[in-house]
Amino acid sequence: MGATGARRRASSFTVPNNPVTVGIVLRWSALGSLVICVVLVLVLPWPLPYEQPIEEIMQDRSSHLQEQCQTILDHGNLSASSARTLKPQYLYYNYFYQPQFQMLWCSINKVASSSWMYQFNRWAGVSREKIAQAARDMKALARMYYPVPTRADVEQIKRNVDLPVIRFLLVRDPMDRFVSAYEDLIVRPQSDNYLTLRRFIFREVYGLDTPSGSENGTSPPVPSFSDFTEFVLRRPNVLDPHWDTYYNLCDPCFLQPTVIVKLETYDRDVAHLLQLAHVPTGADNYDNARGKAFEGHRLNVNHHRASGDTLHRNASTIDRLAELTKEQFERLYRRYELDFRLFQYDASHYFAMYGTD
Repeated sequence: MGATGARRRASSFTVPNNPVTVGIVLRWSALGSLVICVVLVLVLPWPLPYEQPIEEIMQDRSSHLQEQCQTILDHGNLSASSARTLKPQYLYYNYFYQPQFQMLWCSINKVASSSWMYQFNRWAGVSREKIAQAARDMKALARMYYPVPTRADVEQIKRNVDLPVIRFLLVRDPMDRFVSAYEDLIVRPQSDNYLTLRRFIFREVYGLDTPSGSENGTSPPVPSFSDFTEFVLRRPNVLDPHWDTYYNLCDPCFLQPTVIVKLETYDRDVAHLLQLAHVPTGADNYDNARGKAFEGHRLNVNHHRASGDTLHRNASTIDRLAELTKEQFERLYRRYELDFRLFQYDASHYFAMYGTD
């Protein structure tokens, strides 16, 4: 009797053999799978990172830029702080035409410009030793081999459909770039010019060469980020290329770049650019300043800057911006608003810091 009861209890745990019951279980399982898929589609970012083909990404960036430029042309949608201030004859001083690989590059300081200036010099046949001697002014060295193009030159390059030229520039989050300029030029100046600039900053903000209570030393004390920001905002005529706007430096609406490299996706974007230009991967054609062949990762002289963790860099930017008042930040954003718009950078997380929509 005990054995029979045990067998009966064991049989109560077996899978039901009723076809109707099995069908219900399968239908509910299918429904559950469908619900999970729907939830994943709604929750996960779309498109997933790097899922979109790089060709489409570049086309989207170029198309967006052209749409914004057309809006500016149609409506004159330029604030006074965003309007171009450079004289026309200087507009193309940052353009470099590389005939070997059919590239037209607009150089922007604080966006891997040293790396690319190094590479353009190497493509011109300049030795590493000579570049090292001119490390502080690689741009002047490059100009010996790449004359400044005229507007007519660029127009002709753009019209040449038989031998298309890759027009490109590199950008990064404008606030990241502005903070980087402060860190590299004001906190850790590499030349006497920027040491002297410290005094000008204090004079502009406080009316004297050093702030009240500062001790006189061999070099001026470091202005705060707030002081530096106030100086830049008050002196729009000080057009230092390290913090001048992309719009002012490159006239992107005229250049109409076919490739826009972003520092945030640098490795992927540069690999695409080099593939388009058919740049061979040997060290003679793509130099990383260490004498090694290009491995497909990064054009580098200052490779540590380009490869730094994006979240870490942005956290540093957030920390610096937190030193500003809401009014200062809003004025700073207006200075760079056009750069944000043209190159699809979102400033909402910055405004959220100040409770501003």
